[in-house]
Amino acid sequence: MKERLLIADVAQIYELLLDYATAINDGDIERWISLWSENGIQMPPVSPRRVGKSEIRREMQHQYDLFQTSKMVTQIDEVRILGDWAYSHGTYKYEIAPKSREGTKLVSGKFLDILEKQSDGTWRIAINCYNYTTPPVCD
Repeated sequence: MKERLLIADVAQIYELLLDYATAINDGDIERWISLWSENGIQMPPVSPRRVGKSEIRREMQHQYDLFQTSKMVTQIDEVRILGDWAYSHGTYKYEIAPKSREGTKLVSGKFLDILEKQSDGTWRIAINCYNYTTPPVCD
C-alpha cells in the first residue's frame, strides 16, 4: 500500500512540474503561482531570493509583462519522496522574446525543487532554485 502511495506522489510531482512549464508557455501567472506553497522561496540566479507567493508573483509579473516565453520543456532527472517533503532536479530549456521587439533567445539551465505535501494531499513548490547554462539575454 505504501508503495502505491509513493507512486501516486511521484506522479503528482511530475504532473506539477509539467504544469509549471505549460503555465509559463501559456503566460498564465495565476496557474503558475498556484503551484507554490504560501511561504515558497524562489532562488533565481543573479537576484535576491524571493519569499512568499506575493513577492514571487510581484517579481515574476514584471517578467511576464516584458517577455514572452515559449517552448519550455523540463527534463526531470529524479523525484525523491521523503515523507511530506520531496525533491526533484533536472534541466530545462525555453525560448524567450521581448514583447517590445523582434528576436528570440534559447535559454537552458538546471533546477532543484523542494516540494511540500499540503494538508489536502497535494504537492506544492516550497523552494525553487535554478541557474542558467545559457543566460536569457535577448539581443
